[in-house]
Amino acid sequence: MKNWLFLKLLKRLQIILFLVANAIFCNAQLQVKYNYTNIKDLVSGLSYTMVSSVNMSESQINNLNEAEWQLVKGSKLKLNRLSQTLVLKIPINQILQQGDFDYISINNPHVNFLKCWIVLKGQTLKSFILTGDNLPFNSRTIPVTNFVFPIKGVDFSGADLFILADKRYTNLSMPIDFQTKEAYANALQIQNLVWGTVIGIFFFIFLLNLFLASLLKLKLFLWYAILQASMIIYLLGDSGLSYKLFYPNIPTFNDLVRPFSLAFGIVPLILFFNLLMDLKNKLPKLLDFNKLVLLCYIPLYIIAIISASSGDYAIQGLWLQINKILGPLLLLTLLIEAAYCYYCNIRYSIFALISYLGTTAFFVIYSLHQNEIIADNFFNSKSNYWGLIWELTVMSIALSFRYKYSQTETENLAKKNRLQQEQLFSGTVAFQEKEMQRFSSLLHDNIGANLGLLRLEADQMPLTEAGREQLASHITELGNEVRIMSHRLSPILLEEKGLYLAIEETVERIKRLGSTDIVFEWIGKRDTYNTQFSILIYRISQELLQNLIKHSHAKTAFLQIMVEDQLVSIYLEDDGIGFNLDEPLAGVGLKSIEKLTELLNGRFQINSSQGEGFSISIEFNWSSNENI
Repeated sequence: MKNWLFLKLLKRLQIILFLVANAIFCNAQLQVKYNYTNIKDLVSGLSYTMVSSVNMSESQINNLNEAEWQLVKGSKLKLNRLSQTLVLKIPINQILQQGDFDYISINNPHVNFLKCWIVLKGQTLKSFILTGDNLPFNSRTIPVTNFVFPIKGVDFSGADLFILADKRYTNLSMPIDFQTKEAYANALQIQNLVWGTVIGIFFFIFLLNLFLASLLKLKLFLWYAILQASMIIYLLGDSGLSYKLFYPNIPTFNDLVRPFSLAFGIVPLILFFNLLMDLKNKLPKLLDFNKLVLLCYIPLYIIAIISASSGDYAIQGLWLQINKILGPLLLLTLLIEAAYCYYCNIRYSIFALISYLGTTAFFVIYSLHQNEIIADNFFNSKSNYWGLIWELTVMSIALSFRYKYSQTETENLAKKNRLQQEQLFSGTVAFQEKEMQRFSSLLHDNIGANLGLLRLEADQMPLTEAGREQLASHITELGNEVRIMSHRLSPILLEEKGLYLAIEETVERIKRLGSTDIVFEWIGKRDTYNTQFSILIYRISQELLQNLIKHSHAKTAFLQIMVEDQLVSIYLEDDGIGFNLDEPLAGVGLKSIEKLTELLNGRFQINSSQGEGFSISIEFNWSSNENI
């Protein structure tokens, strides 16, 4: 089933490439329309010439030799990477054959320099100031993103319309539309609606992923939000809205926003792909390759920004041409990686494969269109937008599944934590019950017996000073023993002084009362911890020290407690008599500690041999158990 679907996707790619191949050598970027209808072939007098200046006067244009004008019809006019300025001459009468018009709209907001005027028999009837994408926005006749010139057609019957357009070393798209008031108003309304809807959708997806990144603490959603942010900047720049709204007086910045926002999108796209495919765990070598790609791409990107900022059109054009090749190449690389991930049965790889397959195809079409290899139509000229929308649609579906998976994963983790906490609670309760039983036995066998002896001594003791001192001494010893036991039963020290000081004082008391010299070392922070957590460490430490006193017969011992950001480690070592590890653990205490460590998903290890001392190491994760 998987191989069949993979072959089917490859066949779809072949069909797309076949359609592209059928469109090769179709021309071109120059269009002439009347109310959206293409009339370029009907304008037989449409002609062009090339000049060196972007600010030629009317007299200079009028004085051009007639032989320098060439008819567009039948010529091989190419508008890509021009090194000169294009001048068009359009007979107005041939446009009026389609009907009267009120506006001339050039539907490309990114012509660097543009000038329009009407000439009749060498006399200028109407002219407009030089405008363009590389001049302040207020140079435009009408403050809209495209270039619109209000010209009433019937008022200039018999005259010629001259349009000077310059976009050096890049692609000059010149869709010229002669429109009535109604058609222009309708076109403007549709344009605003489309751009508002598209940018609004991208902005909504951006906010949604930003929210999910914050909610789920997953970088996957963050990188996709950054990708969408770069696409929003590109769309605002490509539509001309960012120039109009944000920096109308900085025209040089406008040439950098679009290509470099689109080029920047490669970085979060690759990082997003790495996380979506979980390459760190599934395909680490592929992850290393993608890191290498970014390591090469990012410096190149920075160099491109710095050099293109110089304002040299030749350099800007060079980087644009490089990006037209490099962008599809990187997308093709991700497509191949997605296919390999699908072959390896990685979750969500089918979405990446479908997404990059479509996006690569659309951007290849766009690159071919920009280089005037395929026909200039609505689909081809907007294929970069189709690619972005396709990627957004497919990956939004993938991320919805990823979010659902995260929710399920979170619920399962919560259930596991609850079960673990219940088990831990049960283990702690059992541990405490056994401790209570042991203390009950100690009270009965030790304190009770000593009280009985004390009673006999009091009955038989003569009421002398020496007798009273002896009785007081026995009572003091008994009180000390009761106090020690009470500290062990209810950690008063822990409540009063905190975990570190409580363990330290316990160690010091054992050193004073016993024959074992204990060295105590604490590594890590000594802040207050959650009560249950502190009691747990305190109880384990107590049990280890109690076991040391009762069974080890050691002269020296070393207790180390380490609390790091992620790990808690308790280590005890002594030079006592040890025991045989082949035999089962003796004593309730160590068995209880071993059980608790298992419930904490930790590590419990004992090293010992008969007559060779004893060491025990206990480790468990602090962050995953801090809510116990």
